[in-house]
This record gives sequence, structure tokens and C-alpha cells, in this order.
Amino acid sequence: MSGNVNNGITKYTSIITEKFGEHVESISEANMNELHVTLKQLGNSPKICEFIYSKFHARLSTMVCSDERRVDGGGYTLRYVFSMGDDDNDVFIVVTAKVDPRNPSFPSIALQIPAAFLYEREIKDMFGLTPQGNPDMRPLILHEEWPSGVFPLRMDFDISTKIPRVHKEYQFIKVEGEGVCEIPVGPVHAGIIEPGHFRFSILGEHIVNLETRLFYTHKGVEKLAENRSLEEVLLLAERISGDESVANSTAYCQAVEKIAQSSLPKRAEQLRVVYAEMERIYNHLGTLAGISTDVGYAYGSARLNILKERMMRLNEAVTGSRLLFGVNRIGGVTVDVSDEVSRTVIDTVNDVQQDFEAIIALLRTKSSFIDRLRKTGVIPRKAAKELGIVGVAARCAGLDIDVRHDHPYAAYSEIRIDQQHDSPRNITKYRIEMQKRVGDALSRFEVRVEEIKDSMSIIGKVLRNLSEGEIYTSILQENLKPYRHALGYAESHRGETMHWLMLGEKKRITRYKVRTASFSNWPIIEQAVLNDIIPDFPLVNKSLDLSYSGNDL
Repeated sequence: MSGNVNNGITKYTSIITEKFGEHVESISEANMNELHVTLKQLGNSPKICEFIYSKFHARLSTMVCSDERRVDGGGYTLRYVFSMGDDDNDVFIVVTAKVDPRNPSFPSIALQIPAAFLYEREIKDMFGLTPQGNPDMRPLILHEEWPSGVFPLRMDFDISTKIPRVHKEYQFIKVEGEGVCEIPVGPVHAGIIEPGHFRFSILGEHIVNLETRLFYTHKGVEKLAENRSLEEVLLLAERISGDESVANSTAYCQAVEKIAQSSLPKRAEQLRVVYAEMERIYNHLGTLAGISTDVGYAYGSARLNILKERMMRLNEAVTGSRLLFGVNRIGGVTVDVSDEVSRTVIDTVNDVQQDFEAIIALLRTKSSFIDRLRKTGVIPRKAAKELGIVGVAARCAGLDIDVRHDHPYAAYSEIRIDQQHDSPRNITKYRIEMQKRVGDALSRFEVRVEEIKDSMSIIGKVLRNLSEGEIYTSILQENLKPYRHALGYAESHRGETMHWLMLGEKKRITRYKVRTASFSNWPIIEQAVLNDIIPDFPLVNKSLDLSYSGNDL
């Protein structure tokens, strides 16, 4: 946690109390960096959320709905989680409001805060609460064959229920005009990728509209977590998206450890950083290889895929898993590294870095490669900000968002992640430089290249300064009390992943809400492809590195 936490919470408490004190039932600090603002009336949520969003330049990180009808005070609870964007304060503001089950609706904030669009539709599908004022009331997650009036995340919905199929039709947006044609693609695609439907409207070769339809393989992760033990849900968290196993398990463990108010051994925090950066490297290498494939440069793809394979073999040699499964446990990590293993990791990473820089230097000399990326799949900064996108997709559009320095976790508060954030002067220079970024596929390529080199540097620095001591600790069981809750978060290679956890009776989970980077970033592809041509779509899609599995929770 940063040293500004208490100052930040004090500042926000003072401002919110002064402005909205008569509408606030309580305002309190929790879990070191969470400021909880509980409202007296649900109807006041739009103006308070809009105030936080605009006054503090905050970002809506997630919306959490929970069915608390069986808890004292009953009803559904909405939590709007904002990440603070000013003064580098490590603070989340959580605005909480109750929804009366006799009137299952709530005022929409989507017109004021567009990032809320999908969250509100998700809540409507899964809890049956209607967002009054949201202009798009179509189903998001529950598809046409799901019957009306059945809401899977209500506590009285039995997970073993056999749902009868019904026949309805989803209404896509119809684009009309002279010369406009429609091309439906998917949901089943060639190859082994997961399903997703893309409805293109084109004028000549150019895309004038794209509508995506996802959630064909929704896994029911959040429902599966209900009434499970903490250890069982850790296995579930790792499997949200296989290539984000470290990020998601880190965020989940962090939420549990916050509820338990337990601190980790320093060595455990350092090793979490090492495994997280190993995960980032092999995934970014895979994405760069995919970009090279989609521009038709097979040689570059082959060279990068070789490097990815070397990193995955290193993963296996160190942890026993190519995908780094099983490295995290509640209270620390499961896998230690000896001095010999540390040297192996550092030497391998150094070797890979040399080859990596050689192939990147080659790619940068290929005008056919660079020109194909330049001005393709441009993400407008305004759209990126309004839709609340995260990760590389946000950074390439000039938004300086990275949980590792915005809300430091594990050992990140003690590590220089990159040269751009090691002093106020460099931060200012970096933000000026970011304003020049155009948000195209080339920007995403270059950001990933820099992040791979930064990750390699981080791994070396941490392993050379690894603390002695234990790699895990037993968390404080007496603090695992019913209905305590906390946020966990991590920066995956795709961006910010948010986990919110509430305990129930007997230390079992009553609500587990996950919002991955892919959920935040899928909508931006509809903006990024506008005015590109159809053959650009695979390249734009690959450069964004979106996950179906990470979205279809």
C-alpha cells in the first residue's frame, strides 16, 4: 500500500461528507484502502456516483450485486467500486445502496458513466434487477433459449436446476442504407478458439458497425463458488482463464488475506511478483507471435513462438506447470526457489531477452510489417476512457492505468516496475509521451515489447534480492467472520482483474464476483475496427488479446 492511503481516505471522506452528508448513512474505512460510502436511499446513487466519477476523475472498476435477503437488513445490495485517479492515491471508493426486493429495480448510471452499461445488463440477467434508464435492456449473458424470470445468482436458485429451453430471437442492431451489407461471423470459428458471434455491417470493404455477442460458454464460476470452502474456490479462480492463472489466483488470495487481516512473509510476496511476471512474458510473446501471423510474416511468428515455448518450459521447470497452475495458496505461495533455480531463471530470461531483442529489431526493419500495424485498429482515447478499458489496450491509447503502481500489491510497492514511474519527473514525462499515442495496433505491439523487457528486469531484480524466510503463513482464522468482504486485484497481461469476496457461515463463500480485463475490454473492439476493412479484423482482435474464457465466467 502506498504512503498516501490514509491521507487519501481522509480527503475523500471529508469531501463526500460535506457534499452529501445528509444522504449518507455511514462512511468508513476498511481493508487498508477501501472507503465504503453507504447511502440512505438507492435513488441518490446516480448523483453521488457521477460526482465521484467527475470530481475525482475516478474510474468505475466494477459493479457488484449480491443477494443479501437472508442477511440482517435484507434485500439486494449494489456496490459501485471506483478506483481513484488523482494524486496517485491508493484508494477505492465503494458506494453501497440497498435494493428493496419488493421493487427489484435501480436507477441506471450508464448515461453518466458509460462503463456501467454492461454491468447493469449483467445484473439484470443474473439477479433480475432492472436498471431503470439504461437504453439497452437486451439480455447480455443469458441467451435466447434461457426462460424469462429465472435468475441464476439469486441465492434461492438451485445450481442443479434443469432449465427448460425456450425459443426467442436476439435483436441485433440493424444498420440500413444504400450499399450497406451485413456479414455474420461465428459463433463457431475455424480452428480451436472459443465461440463468439460478430455481426459486421460494411459499406464496400469498410466496417461501419460491429456488434459482438459473447457468453456462449458461460461457466457459472460465481454460482459454483457459492457455499464452497476457501481452498475449493482457489482452484476455481485459477481456472477462470488458464493463461491468467497467476493473476486470478493472486487477486482471489489477496481478498481472503485482507478479510483475515493477515500479512504475508516478504519472500512470499516477492515470489508472487516473479510468477506474475513470468506469466506476463510468455503471454505477451504469444500475442506478438499471433500479430506476426496475422500480418502474414511467418518467420517472425516462428521465432517468437520459440521464445514463448522456452519460457513455458522454464515455467514447468520451476513450478511443475507450463501455465503456472498451483503456485499460489492462501497465505503465500506453494513453490519456493533455491539459489540454483534462481540462477537458472535469470540465465534463461537473459538468453531469451537477447534473442527477443534481435527478432524485434528485425521486425522493426520490415516496412510491410510495421505499415500493416500502423493506424490499424485505432482506439479513440475518449472511448477508451468512457468504456473503462484497462491494460495494454488502455495504455496504448494514452491512459496510464496499471494496478501494479496504482494499487500496489504483493511486493510491487518496493519494486521499480519501469523507468517511467520511478520519480515524479519521469511520471510527468511519461504522461506527456502517452498523450502522443494513437491507440493503434502498432502502439499495442510497442507497449508489449516494452513490458516484456520490464518484466525480465523485474524478475532479475527480485530474484537477486530475494529475502530469506517462509513462503507462506497461516491466516488468522478468527477473523474469517460471516459477511466480511474485501477486494482483491492484480494486473494480468491483459490488464486489471478485480475479485470481490464475501464470506458466509462456516467460513464458506456466499458471494464471489469476478471482473476480468477481458470483460472490460471486449466492447472496445467495436470501436477499434470502425473504418478498417474486414481483413483487418483478425489482426485487431489479436492485438487486443481478448479472452473468451475470461469473459464467459
